[in-house]
Amino acid sequence: MKIALVSAYFYPYSNGGTEKYVLNLAKKLIIEGNIVKVITAFKSVQDEFYFQDLEVIVLPDETSTDRGIITGCTNPSNLIFFKSILEKENFDLIHFHTLTPAFNIFHLEEVHKNGIKIHFTAHVPAITCIHGDLMQFGETACHGKIDNNLCKACYLNKKGVPRQLCKLVSKSVDIVGWPKSIFNVVTQKQRDLQKLNKLCDKLYLFTNWQEKIFLSNGFDSAKIKITTQLIGEVLVPQKKVNRKTKTIAFIGRISREKGLHILINSFILSHRKDLNLLIIGIENDAEYLTTIQKMSLSHQNILWKFNLSNEEVSKYYKDIDVLIIPSIWYETGPYVLYEAIENGVSVIANNLGDMSIWRDKGFQVEVYNSSSELVNLLEKI
Repeated sequence: MKIALVSAYFYPYSNGGTEKYVLNLAKKLIIEGNIVKVITAFKSVQDEFYFQDLEVIVLPDETSTDRGIITGCTNPSNLIFFKSILEKENFDLIHFHTLTPAFNIFHLEEVHKNGIKIHFTAHVPAITCIHGDLMQFGETACHGKIDNNLCKACYLNKKGVPRQLCKLVSKSVDIVGWPKSIFNVVTQKQRDLQKLNKLCDKLYLFTNWQEKIFLSNGFDSAKIKITTQLIGEVLVPQKKVNRKTKTIAFIGRISREKGLHILINSFILSHRKDLNLLIIGIENDAEYLTTIQKMSLSHQNILWKFNLSNEEVSKYYKDIDVLIIPSIWYETGPYVLYEAIENGVSVIANNLGDMSIWRDKGFQVEVYNSSSELVNLLEKI
């Protein structure tokens, strides 16, 4: 079978959990006898090259500021390049891993027109959320079921409307039907999800919380399959090894939803001068990074490492005693959770999504429900 894995993010242009999953999936599919290519997007680049013996086709990214393109109402400008690839390659299956302006519903529709099977894997919460993070007003985790009034108010807040005015403004927009970009934002998301459900032959999810949200928004249960980010591996709970804790760590993208500000503040409040907090981060939000680095300036036991390769990150696990996952949004993994378990590293995580399930299965995962609980855990380890 000839398969294309489509992702807006891939090596060497970016480095994260989605990229790692797509690479590992491609390798597995090739071992099984398939022909596999990755289709990705980057700036204005149009190129083909090999990454770790895997053929990668690069299309220009969708960087237009056109409102219609950004919201998925208008054809993206790179669709013409995508069509030519479909005509040239004759794929049997195309497996999408992102839904962004670079690769969106228009691309799926084009694949469907060509009679090619479509699979989709949901790696991030933004698939069903117009706010982009399944966080109500950017503060608390959302139940995920699309609601016109709540979702529109939340979206308005993201656009700068004070929270106390959002519901009033949302109702006003509905009454006058203007501005159209706000009036239609929820129905556009619902239409896209209906099309995603209709076009996909199979929909892969990583967690129970994702399944609940997709089902609550009308997805066909027969198409949904719960899978794992660990390809060809099975994790087994290990006996806890009693050892003195010297280094706790955060590994991941440096952006607000990852909750690093909460971890740094809690670490400072724990007054653990005997511990090091190692932050291995992927730079993503410059303003946020500047803010949290200021928090750590007077604390020499908070150490920073940036933009390391997967191989470099792997080497650090032998020096880490506890991995902290302070995310304030739902995680579909994250991948670092699996890596920590594989390396025998204990985990402390914010109690969102499926984190408590890992604890209940016997893995070395502790969860907390507030920043004060995190401080208490840090004081005790």
